[in-house]
Amino acid sequence: MRQHIIADMSFHHVAYRIVKHGFTIEAVSSDYGYDGSIVTFNSNGEVENGVIYVQLKATDKIKKGKTAHSAEFRVDKRDLAYWGDEPFPVYFILFDAKFERAYWIYFQKYVQAKKLSAAKMKTKTFAMTIDTRQQVDEQTAKAWRAEKLAVLSQIGAVDHV
Repeated sequence: MRQHIIADMSFHHVAYRIVKHGFTIEAVSSDYGYDGSIVTFNSNGEVENGVIYVQLKATDKIKKGKTAHSAEFRVDKRDLAYWGDEPFPVYFILFDAKFERAYWIYFQKYVQAKKLSAAKMKTKTFAMTIDTRQQVDEQTAKAWRAEKLAVLSQIGAVDHV
C-alpha cells in the first residue's frame, strides 16, 4: 500500500513543477514503460512537436552512491533496451519520499556516456548513479525542453511516403 502512495507522491511532485513552467504532463494509465509524457509549448503558447518521457521510481530509502552527492538505483536490462532506444528524451526520476525530493538523469545521455548496451550485458540489472544535486525544480522543464528541441533538430525531415 505504501508503494502506491509514494508513487503518486512522486508523480504529483514532478507534475507540479512541469505545469508551473507552462507545460503539460499526462500520466500513463497502463504502465508499459513510461509513467508520464510531457508536452511543451513555444513562447506563443503553441504546442511543439515531440514528447518528453518520464520514468518515476519512488522509495522511502535512497541507496547512497559512492560520492556524497550520488544515489544508486538498479535498472533492469529490459528497461535499458526500451528506454535507451527511444528517440525522444527519457528522464529517469528517483523520488525520495522521506525528504520529498526528486532527482533526475537524462537516461539516454547516461547510457551513451557509459557505453551501456542491453545486448552486451551479462547481468539482468545494472547500477545507475544519479547526481543528487540534480533535483527536479521549476527550471528543470526548461532544460528538458531544450534537450527535446536538440533531438528534433537531429531528426530532420521525415518522408512518410
